[in-house]
Amino acid sequence: MKVLLVAPIHSPIVKRLISALEGSGIELIIASHNAAKEVGVIDLGPCRSMFSYLCFWKINKLVKEHQPDVVHAHVLNHYGLMAAFQNRPLLVALWGSDVMLSTKAGAFITRKLFRVINWFVLKRADYIHTSGKHVAKEAESQCKGVKKKINTFYWGFPLPELELDVLNSTYQNLSDEFELTSEKNIVFPRGLGNVYNPEGAAKIINYLMTKGIKAKRIVVLRGFANEDCVRKFTSLVDIDKITFINRLLDPQELYALYKNTCMHFSIPHSDSLGGGVIEPALVGSLPVLSDLPSYRDFLKESKGLLLTEYTYKELDVIYNKITDDPNIESDLALSKLTSKYSLNSVVNNFNHIYKVMSDNESS
Repeated sequence: MKVLLVAPIHSPIVKRLISALEGSGIELIIASHNAAKEVGVIDLGPCRSMFSYLCFWKINKLVKEHQPDVVHAHVLNHYGLMAAFQNRPLLVALWGSDVMLSTKAGAFITRKLFRVINWFVLKRADYIHTSGKHVAKEAESQCKGVKKKINTFYWGFPLPELELDVLNSTYQNLSDEFELTSEKNIVFPRGLGNVYNPEGAAKIINYLMTKGIKAKRIVVLRGFANEDCVRKFTSLVDIDKITFINRLLDPQELYALYKNTCMHFSIPHSDSLGGGVIEPALVGSLPVLSDLPSYRDFLKESKGLLLTEYTYKELDVIYNKITDDPNIESDLALSKLTSKYSLNSVVNNFNHIYKVMSDNESS
């Protein structure tokens, strides 16, 4: 099976997807914007604006040259649009905000433009996948006929487990660099982009710092946030009293951090079911989640806290959980989570879709 994967190569979830698919025997041709320094990735040039995704002839050329069985494009109105004009079976990954926010935010003409783009790509795609049922439902409202070709499953991947000596040395290196404590951390892993609600994160952090959380350390990851987002966040909290990780962590470092985390927060305004929820939970951290449909579904099968408002009453529940429960992670149904969100489970889903698409093309 040969697949042309068109996706943002700098995204950690995309890099893990590549590793998992190649490990299962899929032959991948990988293309991305801003990939000039990436080994084994075809560079589509710099992404200067939305107009960069109209350069569909770049994808058409790759299809003609490599003759893939399937084209797998990520983000509906980005690489999905770019790949919508070629003649091979097209699988499009919906990331969440591309469907949920793009047609509802900004100026009237912008919303209408994205609605047309979304409709066109949804109509053109042979199959679609997403991690959230509510994202699938919204996609169905934007284009009739989507229901019969959309698949809903979590498609992130667990972080690679570390041997005890590697785990300890990795965490020690992080501690030396970022002054982490030996106690379990409280982590905000989603980054400081606007969609991830940094204002809400600041409210929670300030509340916890006012109450006092003993020896535990609050850790905030920058993620892919730009300098303006970072400056805004640092104006809302006392940055000297928390650990701010101002660079991307590699999978090994993330695993070590999450293994030493008792609670993590994922409180975005819009999301499907991101790795920032699942990855820490798979190693024992208790999730605190914003009130989104995919998160409510997740909490039906796993323990965690749903944050609907930033009232003292709700924040007190979080604080009491941190301070009164020394074994927060024991609340999680880890065996069930590990089975459902395993690497094999996700890869099998993709292999099944690829085979169906290829077989349909051949018949």
